[in-house]
Amino acid sequence: MNPRSFPILLALWAALPGGAWARHHSTPTPEETATPTATSTSTPIPYDGPKLYTYDTGWGSKGSGPDELNSPEGIDVAPDGSMIIADTANSRIVIWDREGRPVTTYGSFGSRADWQNPPQFNHPTAVFRSPASGQIFVSDTLNQRIVVLDDKGLVVSTWGAQGNANGQFNQPRSIGQDHFGNILVLDTGNSRVQTFSALGQFISTWGALGEASPNTYTARMNQPQGMAINPIDQALVADTGNFRFQVFNTGGVPVTVQGWYGDGPDQFREPTEVAQTPQGLIAVTDGVTGRVEFFNHRFEFIGQWTASDEQQAPNYHPHFKGIASDGEGRLYLADTQNSTILRIKPLKAPDEPKTPTPSPRRPTPTPIDSDPYGGAGFPIR
Repeated sequence: MNPRSFPILLALWAALPGGAWARHHSTPTPEETATPTATSTSTPIPYDGPKLYTYDTGWGSKGSGPDELNSPEGIDVAPDGSMIIADTANSRIVIWDREGRPVTTYGSFGSRADWQNPPQFNHPTAVFRSPASGQIFVSDTLNQRIVVLDDKGLVVSTWGAQGNANGQFNQPRSIGQDHFGNILVLDTGNSRVQTFSALGQFISTWGALGEASPNTYTARMNQPQGMAINPIDQALVADTGNFRFQVFNTGGVPVTVQGWYGDGPDQFREPTEVAQTPQGLIAVTDGVTGRVEFFNHRFEFIGQWTASDEQQAPNYHPHFKGIASDGEGRLYLADTQNSTILRIKPLKAPDEPKTPTPSPRRPTPTPIDSDPYGGAGFPIR
């Protein structure tokens, strides 16, 4: 697929709900809010594999009260089980305890982020709580910056500006941290990942607009929206505009790519965010289809959960964005369409596939190696 065709497709994505957001927020350009889409004439592939997760509980409704949300896009879970939520259209960060009871909120709409003062945000889309420091890193997307908060919700630091130079952003979204303590930011509009010190000093960048290819050692992405960093510092990326899930070694060396456009197993229509459970399971949200797809530690597709299989209310149609895991392997999903948080729980440990099933459009996956993380990792397949 020609990557130059995607800017035309960006306009087809539905914008965030208008109403309160439009009255209190600046109006973004189509490039700032759009997600690529595509059409497909293929017959959907039904999923008849094992059921790994089931619905557990949920919280929230649309509004601006302490127990309400407005189009949340990002979520993280603290060690005590409390939820840290990017309440996107309310331009704030919401903290709920493990039972979904409101604890506090940080921020309001605006562009100020003064040291040791309450923050202001414009369309925050992702949150990340550093396990090392306890600080909360926020992707303040339409202010084109990262804002760091202390445990009282006051500003510690901020960095970034509009642009494509080193240290600049075009819609920064997902945030992660490597084992050195460095902060990785998914710079969505520039289709790249930037690495900073914990103090916000620029270190490096990798990635460019394009389509993944088996013949390149350069990271190619198209409007990626989600990212997680695994224990060996590999970047697990939801490559939204290419309808794929990709894995990169440190420095952006491609490891593997999974998926293509569609509604079936190992297919995506809008991969939006990635999480890894403490048990090593990788979960990728597919926004518009209301699904979560699961991969094992070797990045092989092993199952999925679909909201429509466990419909909680008539005409319930979710649009999942953020995803996070707690210490028990339960997954928390930010449903931006219905302004709620859902939690799903594991039914059992997933079985390892004895023989990887070949894809209809790809060759048989690379045979199992004795050292799956050595060298450049798995080749693109």
